[in-house]
Amino acid sequence: MAFGNRGATVVPQSMFQNDHKGLRERIIPFLPAWASAVALWPAAALSHQMWGTDPHALPWATAGLTLLSAGMTALTAKVARGNAGRRAHSITSVAGASAWLTAATIAGPGTHPLLDMWLMGAPALALSWNARRVLQVNDKDGDKNSENKLFQAVKLAKTTIRGELTVAPNKVTVPLQLPAGELTADDVTNALPRLASALSVPKNAVRVNADADHHDRAELVVVPNNMLKTSVDWPGLSAPGGSIMAPLVVGLYEDGELSQFWLPGDKTDRNNPRNATHLMVMGMNGAGKSHGGKIAWTEILSRRDVNLWVGDPVKGKQTLGKFAKYIHWPAMTKADCEAMVSALPNVITKRANELGEKGLDQWVPGCGLQYLVVWIEEAASLLRDDDDFIVDLVQTARSAGVTIVLSLQRAAYDQMPTSVRAQLGAAWCFGVKKGTDAEFCLSEETVDAGAAPQQWQNKKPGCFYLEAPAVEDELFTTPGRTFATEDDVMIAALEEAGGPAPECALTIRAAGSNYRRGLGPMTTAAAPAPSTPRNPAPAAAEEVYDAAAGEGTEDDFDDEEAAVGDTALPDNHEPDLDYIDADSELGPEDPSKAFTFPKQPVSLAQAEQLLRDVVTELRNAGAGTVGPKDIPKSFIEHVRSRSWVSAAMQRMANTGLLVETAEQGRYRFPPAAGKAA
Repeated sequence: MAFGNRGATVVPQSMFQNDHKGLRERIIPFLPAWASAVALWPAAALSHQMWGTDPHALPWATAGLTLLSAGMTALTAKVARGNAGRRAHSITSVAGASAWLTAATIAGPGTHPLLDMWLMGAPALALSWNARRVLQVNDKDGDKNSENKLFQAVKLAKTTIRGELTVAPNKVTVPLQLPAGELTADDVTNALPRLASALSVPKNAVRVNADADHHDRAELVVVPNNMLKTSVDWPGLSAPGGSIMAPLVVGLYEDGELSQFWLPGDKTDRNNPRNATHLMVMGMNGAGKSHGGKIAWTEILSRRDVNLWVGDPVKGKQTLGKFAKYIHWPAMTKADCEAMVSALPNVITKRANELGEKGLDQWVPGCGLQYLVVWIEEAASLLRDDDDFIVDLVQTARSAGVTIVLSLQRAAYDQMPTSVRAQLGAAWCFGVKKGTDAEFCLSEETVDAGAAPQQWQNKKPGCFYLEAPAVEDELFTTPGRTFATEDDVMIAALEEAGGPAPECALTIRAAGSNYRRGLGPMTTAAAPAPSTPRNPAPAAAEEVYDAAAGEGTEDDFDDEEAAVGDTALPDNHEPDLDYIDADSELGPEDPSKAFTFPKQPVSLAQAEQLLRDVVTELRNAGAGTVGPKDIPKSFIEHVRSRSWVSAAMQRMANTGLLVETAEQGRYRFPPAAGKAA
């Protein structure tokens, strides 16, 4: 696979050297490394022409070059001077160059991947020698406390190289030892613009990784070639037919490594222990977050133990498009998205109870439930209305095997409550308008270490930074870019993999009449028809609200409902309304006058009971229908938000305490026990 922009070279500037030598004298010491790197290719081309194309000469040439390579490496190891770092650097350079020359003689230097290795490796190797020279490591006596001109110029005097440089294709890592008590990793971070200028590379090509155990140490990472100028073609599904426990692969980092993240938790993996996580996706319009989302959806839908719900209350069909028929619950209007979110409390409760009965504190493969990913695009329009309610959801969902993904353009305080943002353990940040916008998504440490998504805005769609559990900390500041592909290509791969996984029967039942809101069964053979109707009439609801639920907290949905099976409801199915006298005098016209709501926080169970009391009072007052707009303002101010009331009334309708009408958000009262409908 060919990666990005090839052949870009970086020649460190020596303008920071405080002497009066001419420009030529300052540049000449840096040229041999680059001349050697450039000369390697024509030398390989000549040797290939002489011997590689002759089948009789090639075996002898191969043997000779192999012996020559081994001899040169051994000679370098014997005669190389200086400290261990310089000797290792010399040996690695000679061994790598001679091995490449041998391979290029056989296959030709213009073939892949030999050409790619030369275009990426040669500049990186030359840069590493230039960096060693610029940083002036004292090879004669190994004195690593010597001040060097580069660090003096960028105001990091007394900083030295600690250990050996790590040279990889398109990346050089320099371990730094800072003067104890004088400088910290934060000082290196502040010096990044000056370091980039001194090395003549873009600002985002130089990063610093702080040492978590030693604040007087850091790693300086230099990436000479910008591999994000163009996107790399999508290589296909990473684990078709596998488990959601495998990572979702969405793109490449600028050093060529795969960019991937995990959603479920796995505490048993010693090499990669992690908790389940929610995810925030952020980026300005045109930054490519929707395309990145589709790549993630395709990865999720190709796994056999996960269901995917996706809602977009703003762009709807434009976003979901051809993916809609593969997504287990596609919500393409604001009303449908609200129905999806309203179904989640009961879904979370039932799933948590099921896992608890099996002795599990989190979802694991083979537990009998499909993992559930709920992905909300343009989430700001819902968050503005459902702040407290969304907080409750994200606090309780993870242990039930539910990941909530909130995607929006800007997660400022007026778009996403801070308490919600604090619960989202992963962040996928695409280009943003201003640097302050990045701070709403990425952690302070990542921004301080050099992450700058504002450099792209929407001019480089698909470029991103990623913070997530089990992703190495140093990758938080490494830019990545999503793969280049088309919807049809991803859908074809998804169909070849067998389509989406079967729907989770328990989750469907818990979602109740809200589920898919009239969309009908999924149009895929991979999803068997559920055993329970998706849109049951309220009178035939499976579950009844537990009016005698115990005290709970705002985080606790376990006391919401009690299942009663598939049998018909008893005649007296509303015991909490027994005290109502249909023939009594009407109550006060203004229900708010009949209640004094507590100003201190109340539990979820108490809030539900207060709402039922208000609904009962409205019924006694002769109201024919009821909706969130009828709830007293004092309830909204002191108990729960109006959006929470809306979701709670929908749950009451799902369990038979109210009956839906043709008008969205309006409900009528069911007939009293013993009365005709």
